This record gives sequence, structure tokens and C-alpha cells, in this order.
Amino acid sequence: MSHRNITTASGLRRHLRGQAYVEYIVATVFLIAALFAPVFNGESAMSLLIAAFQANQESYVWAMSVPD
Repeated sequence: MSHRNITTASGLRRHLRGQAYVEYIVATVFLIAALFAPVFNGESAMSLLIAAFQANQESYVWAMSVPD
């Protein structure tokens, strides 16, 4: 296993910034996969969220169209 010798402060910051970028990408990919994975009787969390928004919008439109 090879280790790079980081002797300057700017070199250390660059190395840590690169590591944070990789961690951010991994977490983002995991979150997106979790949202679209079928978990609830074959439905994903994203499809359930979209269905909830659609039901809420339909209720709002109906309530706004009822005359006073």
C-alpha cells in the first residue's frame, strides 16, 4: 500500500476536499437508490411520495372549485 506524503497545508486541504467529494457522491447515490428501490409491496418511496402529492393536489383543486 502506498501513502502519499502531504507536507504542505494546501496539499492537505486538497486531499481532504477530494475525500469529501467522494463521500458526497457515495451518499447521494445511496439516497437516490433508496428512494427508487421497491420496498413497500413492490412500490418505491418515490412513487408513494408522488402519489401523495397528486392526491393532495386533487383535493386542493376540488376544494377550490366548490362554490361558497
